[in-house]
Amino acid sequence: MQLREQRVVTVASDAQLLNPHYRRRLWIALRNEGISRRKWPDALAETIYDFDGVILNPNGTPWNIPDIDDVMGDPRWMSALLEECNGEPCRDTCKIERLRILDLYFRIKHPNIQRHFGR
Repeated sequence: MQLREQRVVTVASDAQLLNPHYRRRLWIALRNEGISRRKWPDALAETIYDFDGVILNPNGTPWNIPDIDDVMGDPRWMSALLEECNGEPCRDTCKIERLRILDLYFRIKHPNIQRHFGR
Protein backbone atom coordinates (compact mmCIF):
# COMPACT_ATOMS: atom_id res chain seq x y z
CA MET A 1 0.00 0.00 0.00
CA GLN A 2 1.37 3.37 -1.03
CA LEU A 3 0.62 6.39 1.12
CA ARG A 4 0.06 9.62 -0.72
CA GLU A 5 1.09 12.82 1.00
CA GLN A 6 -1.73 15.34 1.17
CA ARG A 7 -1.11 18.85 -0.02
CA VAL A 8 -1.49 21.49 2.69
CA VAL A 9 -2.71 24.99 1.83
CA THR A 10 -2.96 27.85 4.31
CA VAL A 11 -5.54 30.59 3.74
CA ALA A 12 -4.38 34.20 3.62
CA SER A 13 -4.23 36.15 6.85
CA ASP A 14 -6.26 39.31 7.41
CA ALA A 15 -3.01 41.31 7.30
CA GLN A 16 -2.15 39.94 3.86
CA LEU A 17 -5.63 40.63 2.50
CA LEU A 18 -5.62 44.18 3.87
CA ASN A 19 -2.28 44.97 2.19
CA PRO A 20 -2.99 47.18 -0.87
CA HIS A 21 -0.14 45.69 -2.93
CA TYR A 22 -1.34 42.14 -2.19
CA ARG A 23 -4.91 43.10 -3.15
CA ARG A 24 -3.75 44.72 -6.39
CA ARG A 25 -1.86 41.58 -7.45
CA LEU A 26 -4.88 39.46 -6.56
CA TRP A 27 -7.03 41.80 -8.66
CA ILE A 28 -4.67 41.50 -11.65
CA ALA A 29 -4.72 37.70 -11.39
CA LEU A 30 -8.53 37.69 -11.16
CA ARG A 31 -8.83 39.79 -14.32
CA ASN A 32 -6.30 37.68 -16.19
CA GLU A 33 -8.10 34.45 -15.28
CA GLY A 34 -10.75 35.35 -17.87
CA ILE A 35 -13.70 33.90 -15.96
CA SER A 36 -17.03 35.71 -16.27
CA ARG A 37 -18.70 37.05 -13.13
CA ARG A 38 -21.45 34.45 -13.39
CA LYS A 39 -18.93 31.58 -13.65
CA TRP A 40 -16.77 32.63 -10.69
CA PRO A 41 -18.95 30.97 -7.99
CA ASP A 42 -18.81 27.66 -9.89
CA ALA A 43 -15.05 27.92 -10.44
CA LEU A 44 -14.49 28.70 -6.76
CA ALA A 45 -16.75 25.88 -5.58
CA GLU A 46 -15.18 23.30 -7.89
CA THR A 47 -11.66 24.29 -6.90
CA ILE A 48 -12.20 24.55 -3.15
CA TYR A 49 -14.77 21.81 -2.51
CA ASP A 50 -12.98 19.31 -4.76
CA PHE A 51 -9.53 20.06 -3.28
CA ASP A 52 -8.00 16.79 -2.15
CA GLY A 53 -5.83 18.21 0.59
CA VAL A 54 -5.87 20.07 3.88
CA ILE A 55 -6.83 23.75 4.23
CA LEU A 56 -5.54 25.50 7.34
CA ASN A 57 -5.94 28.89 9.01
CA PRO A 58 -2.75 30.94 9.38
CA ASN A 59 -2.52 29.71 13.00
CA GLY A 60 -2.44 26.07 11.83
CA THR A 61 -5.98 25.07 12.80
CA PRO A 62 -8.31 23.54 10.20
CA TRP A 63 -10.18 26.12 8.14
CA ASN A 64 -13.93 25.59 8.02
CA ILE A 65 -14.97 25.95 4.40
CA PRO A 66 -17.92 28.36 4.27
CA ASP A 67 -20.82 28.14 1.86
CA ILE A 68 -19.33 29.90 -1.15
CA ASP A 69 -22.68 31.16 -2.47
CA ASP A 70 -23.43 32.77 0.91
CA VAL A 71 -20.04 34.49 1.09
CA MET A 72 -19.88 35.58 -2.54
CA GLY A 73 -23.50 36.76 -2.73
CA ASP A 74 -24.82 38.46 -5.85
CA PRO A 75 -22.37 38.10 -8.76
CA ARG A 76 -22.85 41.76 -9.73
CA TRP A 77 -20.30 42.81 -7.11
CA MET A 78 -17.75 40.67 -8.97
CA SER A 79 -18.28 42.80 -12.08
CA ALA A 80 -17.66 45.89 -9.97
CA LEU A 81 -14.52 44.33 -8.45
CA LEU A 82 -13.09 43.40 -11.85
CA GLU A 83 -13.87 46.80 -13.40
CA GLU A 84 -10.79 48.81 -14.39
CA CYS A 85 -10.20 52.58 -14.25
CA ASN A 86 -6.92 53.66 -15.86
CA GLY A 87 -5.20 50.37 -15.03
CA GLU A 88 -6.40 50.33 -11.43
CA PRO A 89 -9.39 48.67 -9.78
CA CYS A 90 -12.41 50.99 -9.79
CA ARG A 91 -13.96 49.39 -6.74
CA ASP A 92 -13.03 47.18 -3.86
CA THR A 93 -14.87 44.87 -1.50
CA CYS A 94 -15.10 45.45 2.22
CA LYS A 95 -15.88 41.77 2.86
CA ILE A 96 -12.52 40.22 3.63
CA GLU A 97 -13.90 36.66 3.49
CA ARG A 98 -14.66 37.17 -0.22
CA LEU A 99 -11.03 38.07 -0.81
CA ARG A 100 -9.90 35.08 1.25
CA ILE A 101 -11.91 32.70 -0.96
CA LEU A 102 -10.64 34.33 -4.16
CA ASP A 103 -7.07 34.14 -2.87
CA LEU A 104 -7.58 30.50 -1.85
CA TYR A 105 -8.66 29.72 -5.42
CA PHE A 106 -5.20 30.82 -6.60
CA ARG A 107 -3.40 29.07 -3.73
CA ILE A 108 -5.00 25.80 -4.81
CA LYS A 109 -5.26 26.15 -8.59
CA HIS A 110 -2.34 28.45 -9.44
CA PRO A 111 0.18 28.43 -6.55
CA ASN A 112 2.95 29.68 -8.85
CA ILE A 113 0.91 32.81 -9.54
CA GLN A 114 -0.33 33.28 -5.98
CA ARG A 115 3.14 33.18 -4.44
CA HIS A 116 3.87 36.53 -6.14
CA PHE A 117 0.92 38.34 -4.52
CA GLY A 118 2.95 39.25 -1.43
CA ARG A 119 6.05 40.51 -3.23
